[in-house]
Amino acid sequence: MLDGLTNAPATDLRIEPENVLDPRHYAGVREQGPRLHALPLWCYSSPKFFQAEMEKLFYPGWNMMERLDRVPNKGDFHTLTFMNIPLVMVRGSDDKVRVFANTCRHRGALVAEGSGNCKSFRCPYHAWVYSLEGDLLGAQQYSDGEDVPLVTDENRREFGLIEIPSDSWGGFLFVKFRKGGESLADFLGGLPAVLASHRLEDMVCTNRLVFDMDANWKAFVENYSDGYHIPTVHKDSLARWKAKYTRQPPPPNGNYTIAFAEHEGSQLLLPFPDYVGFPAMPQIEKPWDKGTFFVTIRPGMMMTMGNDGALAFCCEPTGPTTSRLTVSSLFPKSTVARNDFEEIAKNYYRRNGIVVKEDVDISLRQAAGIASPFARMVTLQKLEKPLNQIANWILDKVLGPTA
Repeated sequence: MLDGLTNAPATDLRIEPENVLDPRHYAGVREQGPRLHALPLWCYSSPKFFQAEMEKLFYPGWNMMERLDRVPNKGDFHTLTFMNIPLVMVRGSDDKVRVFANTCRHRGALVAEGSGNCKSFRCPYHAWVYSLEGDLLGAQQYSDGEDVPLVTDENRREFGLIEIPSDSWGGFLFVKFRKGGESLADFLGGLPAVLASHRLEDMVCTNRLVFDMDANWKAFVENYSDGYHIPTVHKDSLARWKAKYTRQPPPPNGNYTIAFAEHEGSQLLLPFPDYVGFPAMPQIEKPWDKGTFFVTIRPGMMMTMGNDGALAFCCEPTGPTTSRLTVSSLFPKSTVARNDFEEIAKNYYRRNGIVVKEDVDISLRQAAGIASPFARMVTLQKLEKPLNQIANWILDKVLGPTA
């Protein structure tokens, strides 16, 4: 405990307790009323709490990982590390996109690197060969000490690449690292129906921004839902938009939130004369054709969906105090086919370079500040209510729901 000059409370919410999973530590977060609280500060740095999030939240749950258009053709593959796990996504000969653990079943070497197109995967260590569907095709000279083959027709299926459960919606590829539990359709609930007329599945990613951040994954996720920061952090950008906000009814499963801002134009741009954009997509249902959706799909996916395209955020945990943010610009294929697409799209990318960087910078400043021994977390302001909702959703997953 610091000396009396700090006015430290009797219970210092920055100092990690021995048992971070004791529900009594979160009584203030659980309490509902006019005064709400966010998570204790140790939840943004504790290795124990981070591991509990991974075990209870990320590994068994659905996580948005990539766009299907990353592998548009049969035989296309793309390797990546997602939540520190080496993976390869590939479009098979049957045109289905699958995700495999990028590790050979023999001695664990990476079976693929980078991106490209192939007919099979060949491990560079001992030349084991796998099909695009993950089946073992060959293991040269793999015999025991008596020259008896160790791979036979009877056990060959045991040696295929390990497939990671995956499913897709709207052109987004989702993965979960443990089998069982609810389907992606059940997890998403009514969201696909609300956004159906935007036809996300017909969009393609034209630009990506990637930020490796020295900040817990919750920092950016909470910032996206925090309306209190906009007049300050975005005073010369997003704050210039004048819109009427309406929040849609919460879904029964609570795995997503959605709000709609009514306005002319698109918040994928900035409201200044030199930000010329694309026309609204003609198929969008009224009144969604005049405004912007702001969506969160918990735990780490967010979307700013205009009437002319979409901006998708994936905040991926990489450690207790580190995360990776991927921001994808999406436009309809018909828009991308325009002769002037590249020139006009620069206005959208320019907006992202300003607004997203403002959010990243403030997330990093917050992360650096709460590492201080003098850091405290006080009562939330009314526009920060979503932070309490996020906190309780996390606690429901990590500790179990309250009575």
